Amino acid sequence: MTWGKRRAIVIIVLVVFFVVLIFWTASKPNIRIASNSVLVIDATGQIEEQRAPDFFSAFNGTVPVLHDYLDALDNARTDPRVTGVVVRIAPLQTGWAKLEEIRNHLLAFRTSGKPSICYLGYDGIQNQEYYLASACQQIWLVPTTPVNIRGMMAEATFIRGTLDKLKIVPEYYHIAEYKTAGNMFTEKKFTPAHKEEVESLLHSVYEQYLGDTSKARGVSRDQFEAILNRGPFSSADALSTKIVDRVGYWDQIQDYFKKRAGGWNPVSLNTYRTTLGTPNFALDKIAIVYASGLIVSGDSGTTPGGGFIMGGDSVAADIRRARMDSGIKAIVLRVDSGGGSVVGSEVIRREVELAHEVKPVVVSMSDVAASGGYWIASPADKIVADRDTITGSIGVIIGKLNVSGLFNLLGVSTDYVATSDNATLFSAQQNFTPAQREYIEKSLHQTYAEFIVGVAEGRKMSVDAVDKIGKGRVWSGSQAKDLGLVDELGGVDRAIEVAKQLAHIPASDSIRIVRLPEERTFFQQLLEREKEQMNESRSLEATLQHILGLMEPIQARLPYELHIK
Repeated sequence: MTWGKRRAIVIIVLVVFFVVLIFWTASKPNIRIASNSVLVIDATGQIEEQRAPDFFSAFNGTVPVLHDYLDALDNARTDPRVTGVVVRIAPLQTGWAKLEEIRNHLLAFRTSGKPSICYLGYDGIQNQEYYLASACQQIWLVPTTPVNIRGMMAEATFIRGTLDKLKIVPEYYHIAEYKTAGNMFTEKKFTPAHKEEVESLLHSVYEQYLGDTSKARGVSRDQFEAILNRGPFSSADALSTKIVDRVGYWDQIQDYFKKRAGGWNPVSLNTYRTTLGTPNFALDKIAIVYASGLIVSGDSGTTPGGGFIMGGDSVAADIRRARMDSGIKAIVLRVDSGGGSVVGSEVIRREVELAHEVKPVVVSMSDVAASGGYWIASPADKIVADRDTITGSIGVIIGKLNVSGLFNLLGVSTDYVATSDNATLFSAQQNFTPAQREYIEKSLHQTYAEFIVGVAEGRKMSVDAVDKIGKGRVWSGSQAKDLGLVDELGGVDRAIEVAKQLAHIPASDSIRIVRLPEERTFFQQLLEREKEQMNESRSLEATLQHILGLMEPIQARLPYELHIK
């Protein structure tokens, strides 16, 4: 069969597929929410800020993102068709700041007088899961399910011992002492500075956890901490200590609602959110521009594991689009990133600066807005962070792994020719030469100086003041507010309120939210598939560099991989 015939067959198959898809979509019945419905939300795994911008996400639009949870809870609070909410909480892999936002919306739902039940019916219920559950009016626990709440810990991984066994030599330089991204490769445990900042961050999150949870459960902070220190708990102990309200099964939750006037008419979050897109004819628009993931230069993409790669060009283009749209009165830049490429960060920062000259720009910080994630935020009019947001990390790092020892161990050899001494700067077969180290240290100091000057100008602080709280150190949102790195504490809703104020839009006026990047349809994804494949290749490369700790050139990256649990 000739190439022309094969191509014709492929085209015919695609046309038939598209026709079937169009008719299938058109034949789908309109979704209607019955009266006396109960909104059922499944909270599990990683909760993202935005849907993945890749080809296959067009088939996977059913995965809710953060604003789906928030919008559904807000709407259900006043929706006469919804008589209550049940949140089924399974093990979560998301950050504390996103949980704080969902939790705040659950607390707001409680003001409606409608029942809200958080259902703990899965293994792996620990501090994060319980923190979210405490926002509900009632916490139900399946018999035999342990509640593994206890003291809180922060854990980091170090692989220096592994590298030593493999004869791999790590060489990293950073500014300043708290910029510890390379410690994973160079150390076997916390350095004093590393331990100091981790302890400070841990205690900030822990105090927030104690205060919020004890208040929701109607006990004092000290009483709840005393309970926590006795954990974990069996289901019987959890009930006797009143950290849960009832031990029961899923069918008993159904019976609970059946006995009420409304009955049991469950509607899933995915179904409910499809009914919320009512026409909005408000003239004033506010753009929410999403900036998620490891920052690279070029276009955005996704990692093989489904994470996000933030391309400097892509995010800058979204900000530029919002700046040039006269109907958009303000921009909310939603940042969820531990940084990455200085070049990619600077491309985005420049667009934030240009937008700031035309209309208000408010940064809303999610789980993480550190290093490069803070770099891009610095020129904004206002910065709003959640109390548990990991932010700051004003510092830079560069380094590489010398694998020549491993190659020798494996019997692998390399050879090279070069036109200059610095041509071997990032060769993985040798350490930096004295001249190369001198160049690297000079470049680091120059980049760090640019970083702190940019922050100082954006935050209206002195360079010395920024340097004092910089040095690569991370802070919680609460700490950052006290230090002047953040203007207000709150979630994306508060950021939108601030943006309205700065744009002189009356608080009572409705607005239209424009989310950028826009979600692309299957057909748009198909037309852009060739470009998408190129982005996937770049995203894989960026992911491997992140995993291997390759920092060529200078990086503004979160100082460590940290898990608070």
